[in-house]
Amino acid sequence: MATFTIDDKEIEIVPGKNLLQTAVENDVYIPHYCYHPGLSAPANCRMCLVEIEAGGRRGMAPSCTAMPAEGMVVGTQSEQVKRNQNAVMEFLLINHPLDCPVCDQSGECELQNYSYTYGPDRSRFLDQKTIQPKKDIGEHTLLYSDRCIRCTRCIRFCDEVSGTSELGYFNRGVHNEIDIFPGERLDNRLSGNTVDICPVGALLDKDFLFKQRVWFLKEVDTLCTGCSAGCNIRADYNNERIYRLVPRENMDVNEYWMCDDGRHGWGYVHSDDRLLFPMIGRGADPDLVLWEAALEKVRDGFEKIREAHGPASIAGFASSHLTNEENFLFGILFKDLLEGASIGIRPKVSQEGDTTFKGGFTIRADKSPNSRGVTEILSGLGVSITDPVEIWRGIQEGNIKALYILGGDPLERITEAERSSLGKLEFLVVQDILANDLSRQADVILPGATFIEKNGTFTNCDGRVQKINQGLEPVGDARADWRILKDVIEMMGGSAPYDEVEDVMADLANAVEAFAQLESSSVGSLGALLSTIEKVEA
Repeated sequence: MATFTIDDKEIEIVPGKNLLQTAVENDVYIPHYCYHPGLSAPANCRMCLVEIEAGGRRGMAPSCTAMPAEGMVVGTQSEQVKRNQNAVMEFLLINHPLDCPVCDQSGECELQNYSYTYGPDRSRFLDQKTIQPKKDIGEHTLLYSDRCIRCTRCIRFCDEVSGTSELGYFNRGVHNEIDIFPGERLDNRLSGNTVDICPVGALLDKDFLFKQRVWFLKEVDTLCTGCSAGCNIRADYNNERIYRLVPRENMDVNEYWMCDDGRHGWGYVHSDDRLLFPMIGRGADPDLVLWEAALEKVRDGFEKIREAHGPASIAGFASSHLTNEENFLFGILFKDLLEGASIGIRPKVSQEGDTTFKGGFTIRADKSPNSRGVTEILSGLGVSITDPVEIWRGIQEGNIKALYILGGDPLERITEAERSSLGKLEFLVVQDILANDLSRQADVILPGATFIEKNGTFTNCDGRVQKINQGLEPVGDARADWRILKDVIEMMGGSAPYDEVEDVMADLANAVEAFAQLESSSVGSLGALLSTIEKVEA
């Protein structure tokens, strides 16, 4: 086992990992700007220089490009290292504006943090600062050039990950700057990642600009619901409002990145069209009712149709936008209490196909976060999945009289033919998050919750089961969809003894083979269940 020493600590050498990576993984922090683990290492900021002794020679070298070697001795706390850090910080702050009070990056800025930890306590620069312009460089992005420290992370991201190369390094000396090439805009579908990786406040997200101080934000780890990739993200929120979504590292799913479609696709959570209360009655002005009345209407409506026309006259659409637990309960409802009814899944696939970028990041054509999960669950329960075309034909021909639709898709649209077919139904139940063409046709509307308002799991396109976690409370009198389905099952005479969503997953893991890996000797306990899901995530 080859080893080297860093700050008197013997560390095993991992082939392919540089000194900086190795140090961080062994709880030795080395400050850095230009280095990012998802990009090449240019070693241009010089902040990560360490003292290295090897082969009888001793000197300073950038830890982001130096590779550990057998017997090497590395120092990160020597006087020479500290003098270099102090000098680099003084140089970077020569022309940097002192606008921390109005900068969005304040509170999570590495320049701000390092100035306290590694920088001088005063500036020796007495001349007038060079002021560079503020620019609108893309649909979502602003560039405040005077804050830029020329780390080139953004340039390398556009060259190496998105492969679009909109950004370049222009001019020389004190006038050099990052900018877009003439005639270009930073409008690639991964552009928001340049804001994430900027270590200062030079690149800014227009949607987040001046909206919230970061130290007021709370955060919750969850998933992007924009497609079937299942990118791991963090939702930052305050006072029951989301302010931004940013990617979380998961090397098996999305590495360090997320697309702009998902990053900016959460506005519906706070839409004026949110369904707030249970409602009964078709048209633009249904009656607001209590949950008990709505649930009774669901029970009575389906019982009436079944008695008059038989079980085959009832159908339902499960939702690839709802969680595994919710689709499991929907499947149980149709399997045990609406036996003989048909059940389908409405696909949502982009005609452009999968979009894969230079660095390998892929935006999936399947725009549903859980299409694989719902299919595995219904199949695992022994529920026959009916082609949606057949269900719509059955409605149009008058063979299907009642329909239960699970929604959850913020961009839900129905065709004119589907709208016409819905008008032929005797009874329609819509469980959704937004008022739309579907809800306006419904006899009963059951208001559900968005991804940030509930707990549960999705299965991504690769079969990875991952958690969403609640950050906000459901709006109005809306409920998490699994709780609605639990109540529907119980109202219709079934058993749904679930107090928490983890209880639903415990039964799901026992009932569906595809989820058997989530079982443990105490799968019903919260701790055991979460730990097994984490293993699948990791």
